Amino acid sequence: MALSKISTSHTPSQTLKPNFYSKPCVPLQCYDARRSGVSLEQHRKLRISCSVAPNQVQAPVAPAVPSDTTSNRDCYGVFCTTYDLKADEKTKSWKSLIKIAVSGAAGMISNHLLFKLASGEVFGPDQPIALQLLGSERSLQALEGVAMELEDSLYPLLREVSIGINPYEVFQDCEWALLIGAKPRGPGMERAGLLDINGQIFAEQGKALNAVASRNVKVIVVGNPCNTNALICLKNAPNIPAKNFHALTRLDENRAKCQLALKAGVFYDKVSNMTIWGNHSTTQVPDFLNAKINGIPVKEVIKDTKWLETEFTERVQKRGGVLIQKWGRSSAASTAVSIVDAIRSLVTPTPEGDWFSTGVYTNGNPYGIAEDIVFSMPCRSKGDGDYELAKDVIIDDFLRERIKKSEAELLAEKRCVAHLTGEGNAFCDLPEDTMLPGEQ
Repeated sequence: MALSKISTSHTPSQTLKPNFYSKPCVPLQCYDARRSGVSLEQHRKLRISCSVAPNQVQAPVAPAVPSDTTSNRDCYGVFCTTYDLKADEKTKSWKSLIKIAVSGAAGMISNHLLFKLASGEVFGPDQPIALQLLGSERSLQALEGVAMELEDSLYPLLREVSIGINPYEVFQDCEWALLIGAKPRGPGMERAGLLDINGQIFAEQGKALNAVASRNVKVIVVGNPCNTNALICLKNAPNIPAKNFHALTRLDENRAKCQLALKAGVFYDKVSNMTIWGNHSTTQVPDFLNAKINGIPVKEVIKDTKWLETEFTERVQKRGGVLIQKWGRSSAASTAVSIVDAIRSLVTPTPEGDWFSTGVYTNGNPYGIAEDIVFSMPCRSKGDGDYELAKDVIIDDFLRERIKKSEAELLAEKRCVAHLTGEGNAFCDLPEDTMLPGEQ
């Protein structure tokens, strides 16, 4: 059985004797030969390309590297020996491997998400994947624990796992980037301070994606404030289409569908065309005007207009805070599910007449929303990873007024991070604290 390549270019191989490693290779700690301190071009040339035979292991001849450096991205354990997908009858019909980078990979959200990705639930039962997991110095040991659990789960579709702390290495050639890691808001921290601290993280990750990721990488920003973090990220990645960047508002959509279903006395799969407009904050606009229940406009099913205009929106916004009161911590599993939903909405054709919500770049939008921000809007996909904005949308005065409030907030956030988007000096004039309950 032949080992599939770890990186993209071909190098000659040689037969290595058992003493290739300076110490015995423990099953859960078998790393490849890459080391930081090697140039980016050298990294692109290094590859482990083995055939597992009774008495030999083949690997490439790699350039010498300094002995006192340590690797920032390493393949992990069994994933250093991923087998040729065409060597087995079962895998011959599988698609080409796709590479998925995940930041904040040792966190609670990722702890739910990674296993859904590995199981085939997201990309399908014939789609092998490689997981490239980004952490920090502090979380590196926890990342090893995550990799161990992935090993022990024996997912056949999970062919490679690498872990590291350098985004320029972890994001190499990735086709999906799920940016979950961000600094949580501490006691007494203003929203402007959070924008600046996390904005710096996403500026650097945008630069890394621009340098080493696939030119058509799809990026989903989860770390908050996610709309403006997505804007910062795309501004620092000019070689990647701005349309490829998303801010996660799918959890808000899911919560809104749940509340409408409860009120109407139906199961939530009967709710469609649910839009979250605007920012992932308390200015978000759950749109009951265009939503449908069993294909009928919500306002014709739920006659209580006052409930729709007030309590419905508040319930969606405060759901995270209520969950914390009950559970003692913020949502993680439901956030992971919403990331899965967001990805599947892009890789699966949208059902006829329906749409989904995602925060995307506003340039060219048909709704009159200010350009050059990331704003949640209704989208449809053909299942190719791309999307188009829904045009058959009604916007009345009530909805327009609320959309404008969220737009104003995002424009203010944009001014607050101008130093991170290449637009001059920052000026913060945020009118109020609109962080969602549960994210403080």
